[in-house]
Amino acid sequence: QEVWDKGSSGINAEYGNDLNNLPPQLAIMDNLASLSVEGNPLRTIRREIIAKGTNAIKDYLRLKLAPASIEESGPTIPDIKPDEIMMQTKTLELDRKQNVPGEVWDQALVCAIVRLSMQHCGLTVIPESVFNLRATLQELELGANNLHQLPPEIGKLVKLRKLNLLNNNLKELPAECSQLVGLEDVNLGHNKFDAIPECLYSIPAICNLIISNNQIRAVEPAKLITMTSLVCLDLENNNIGRLPPELSLIPNLRTLLVMGNTFKIPRADVLAKGSAEVITWLKNKVPQP
Repeated sequence: QEVWDKGSSGINAEYGNDLNNLPPQLAIMDNLASLSVEGNPLRTIRREIIAKGTNAIKDYLRLKLAPASIEESGPTIPDIKPDEIMMQTKTLELDRKQNVPGEVWDQALVCAIVRLSMQHCGLTVIPESVFNLRATLQELELGANNLHQLPPEIGKLVKLRKLNLLNNNLKELPAECSQLVGLEDVNLGHNKFDAIPECLYSIPAICNLIISNNQIRAVEPAKLITMTSLVCLDLENNNIGRLPPELSLIPNLRTLLVMGNTFKIPRADVLAKGSAEVITWLKNKVPQP
């Protein structure tokens, strides 16, 4: 009988078998929660990874899948011993680092990291090695750099849930950002946006959007209302001349931060009472049909 069954939730192929490789397709068997392969003469996967258990094995195999098996999977994983701490934390911290050795990026692939932080690095472009992590990367911290634009390749990071671009020099986002359909947290504060980027309206998962300290002149409530997951919207310290009452109709909005703009109504005493009071005030001003 075939050892690998697509519907299996557990596979025990320990001892008594003669496996010398594991098919990468095991990585996309969503029901597979237990994979035991100890005692086989495996040549394509290191013992250290096998010892880590099922999730580590699947992470390793996922990076060996051809693009036809998993859309835009990462490059072939290097055959090196995983860094113990990185494998455990799934995080790579490179803040304030100017030059990153290739060996570090290799470890990030081997360990299938989910979080990468490159803040205060003086970046003017995003290193190509970042996009090689697209099969697993969920959180990308690029705050306090000197980015003037993002490349279209940003759309390949389809696993992203958090994107921090605080304190750069961005004026717009590429249309490819709309492919980041799992993105939940977006921080665009302290940049040079004069409008909320159009691509964000088509990302259904966004729940926290920070775009404070920019040059936003107006907001479009009709588009924001379509962002049904949006819970927090931070528009502080922009150039918004009018606060549309229809912002109160964003279905799940709980936090609305708007101080430091040029509008006169509602007055500062209303804003000082907090988001709930501001949202209620706006709701009372919505024209009735």
